[in-house]
Amino acid sequence: MKVGIYLPMFGGWLQGAIREEPKVTFDYIRKSALLAEELGFNSIWIADHLLNPIRGADTACYEAWTTLSALAPITNRVMLSHATLCQGFRNPALLAKMSSTLQEISGGRFILTLGAGWDRREFDAYGFEWQEHDVRIARAKEQIEIIKSLWTKSVTNYEGSFYSIKEGILEPKPNPIPEIYYGGESLPSRKVAANLADGWLFNPTPLEDIDAKIRSLDSLLEGRTVKYVASSHVVPGRTDDEALNKLREISGGDSDLFERIEKIGLVGSPNTIKEKIEHINREGVDILLLRFSSTYEDLKLLADTIL
Repeated sequence: MKVGIYLPMFGGWLQGAIREEPKVTFDYIRKSALLAEELGFNSIWIADHLLNPIRGADTACYEAWTTLSALAPITNRVMLSHATLCQGFRNPALLAKMSSTLQEISGGRFILTLGAGWDRREFDAYGFEWQEHDVRIARAKEQIEIIKSLWTKSVTNYEGSFYSIKEGILEPKPNPIPEIYYGGESLPSRKVAANLADGWLFNPTPLEDIDAKIRSLDSLLEGRTVKYVASSHVVPGRTDDEALNKLREISGGDSDLFERIEKIGLVGSPNTIKEKIEHINREGVDILLLRFSSTYEDLKLLADTIL
């Protein structure tokens, strides 16, 4: 199993938390990415939002594609991806072109991860048309079909319900062809992942439920194989009690938030977190993505133990 991290794009990951990241700047994102690579993490991931989903729309929120492109030439080894790109924000043919270019800039380290998008406020604020859940997923399906065609065929012609491509040409082709992962857990989303994707990214899940979640996609694969990508929020301490106290502080007295993260997150000493990660590995997860409340400090605390 490979281990990657979400980069600190929003000042934390927990809505309602009172003490997480410092003010987020590109310099802090850059330092976190370089530290993750130095410590031996396999990949860095950036969430795709136009408005800050954690701290509110009036706080800083960096654009995901620009940020990852800026990190590509200053890193050397880590894989680069988004978790996940919103299908509604970019035209699929242009996205195929952008992906091909980033694959070359990064020396073949890019993974294209796509999802339907969920925050209507962003669509309205930036002038994108909002559509119902299943329509957004159907659009994502067409996007993947178009992207794959442009990456591999000399000329693409495509007539779908949402997109039309006439004599589409993409040069240079990406080399190697990037893997495509899909994020989403509804049945329509799982069908897209099972039929078209190389990997499936699912939401943070209690350890005891991971096997059932993986089997929910296995049943749709029909002979194909995909990589399973799980994510989890991490709250480490030097001891289990210290980690729980840290989570209580972060939760700010919100018992529901505390209980939710204690249930689905990796909370505890480095050795406790290591044991939980080993359990995730045994369940068949291929890539584990970690979210930290204090990225730079927590990376240093956990790197030697979990890697």
